[in-house]
Amino acid sequence: MREVTATTFKQVKNKTPKSLRAFARHVTLNGLALKTKLPIAKTLFRKPRIQFLYIHHVFDDEIDKFDILLDELSKYHSFISYSKAVDKILTDNIDKPYISISSDDGFKNNLAAATVLDKYGAKGCFFINPDTIGVSDYPQTRDICRDKLNFLPTEFMDWDDVDQLLKEGHEIGSHTIGHINIAKTNISEVEDNLNQSFEIINQRCGNASHFSFPYGRFFHFNQISFDLVFKAGYLSCASAERGCHVSPLKKLFPDELFIRRDHVVCDWNINHILYFILNNSQNSSTKTNLNPYK
Repeated sequence: MREVTATTFKQVKNKTPKSLRAFARHVTLNGLALKTKLPIAKTLFRKPRIQFLYIHHVFDDEIDKFDILLDELSKYHSFISYSKAVDKILTDNIDKPYISISSDDGFKNNLAAATVLDKYGAKGCFFINPDTIGVSDYPQTRDICRDKLNFLPTEFMDWDDVDQLLKEGHEIGSHTIGHINIAKTNISEVEDNLNQSFEIINQRCGNASHFSFPYGRFFHFNQISFDLVFKAGYLSCASAERGCHVSPLKKLFPDELFIRRDHVVCDWNINHILYFILNNSQNSSTKTNLNPYK
């Protein structure tokens, strides 16, 4: 049997073991999502704030679902580029509800995501691992996806694809050289990794302003690494912790801001996604702008 990379999310789901926990979560979210139909939902969706959402993939069978999601989000939000979103938080200029879209890991199907984003006048930030850009050998792709991403073998972008995204007005950020777990890596190696990634992306893309760390939870990172991100030259650092950003009530320095991003899978029930966004709005505070390690 010929070894091939995944082209549909159905392939991913078919390889994912079904669990009682996942079923219970789905049922619970069905109930919680009813909140999006209440009158208060419109008020919360219209609250001035910046919501960062991030994806990993838009497979062939997810394109229409991504389109539907963006159409739904556009009813109450304005799409904004990653750099503009960061700047609005830092300068205390959040005048209405905004959404900024990013993507991690550099899969080739991100080009489909960019096409859908362009339809809505939205520009994304694509966080890449330079070591995986251009990897086309199947065994290497399989090993990276299995060992680093816990995912089915999926084709990665090459540098021509990255150039295409840049030409279309999207941004490229760093996700470390090769998707390392920073919390489990020697700090001198972390510093070298951050510096190398910054230099490579600067040279290849002309700018390396933004950084997101792999795996994304606060326990996958630490204060020392946060400081090294800005020492390397990046202007922002992002997690994968849920939350949104409201007016900080003052101007912030870049190293005072720690970006929260909500993970989204296009195949998810759209009302579940809207519930998470609604919940973020309701529970937002100035504290979600700041460094959790201090």
